[in-house]
Amino acid sequence: MRSRFIAILCCLFLLPSCLIQADNQQQADTLLKQFHQAIQSQDWNTAKTLFEPSFFATTPKDAWQKSMEDLQSSLGEILSFNISSKSKDPRFSGDFYIYIVSIQHEHGFSNETVTILKNIDNDQLSIAGHQFKIRSKQ
Repeated sequence: MRSRFIAILCCLFLLPSCLIQADNQQQADTLLKQFHQAIQSQDWNTAKTLFEPSFFATTPKDAWQKSMEDLQSSLGEILSFNISSKSKDPRFSGDFYIYIVSIQHEHGFSNETVTILKNIDNDQLSIAGHQFKIRSKQ
């Protein structure tokens, strides 16, 4: 009975260390910055390499690029990116870092939501989701 109690106690102490995963918030912040630099300079090929391959299974690369070009032609050059909020959503499949960003253009504002994934099976972070919406046009 005593050995069973000790075994259970050891498992309880070891369990939290197995569940704790390294926080990659700083790397996610860096990836977001790289993404924004690529978008601002209209370096679409670099921007596309930052995405999770499954993103382009539902959104064709050319369609994503066209929508980004249309956004910039409608609102003008991007002047700044400001993170409105960021959060971490740990899940069984990995950690999701979710950013809501306010973008100032020459002729208006837009918002974007960027989801960065740190897959449990992969050491690299990648963009798993990207949505944007025109907020106001001047």
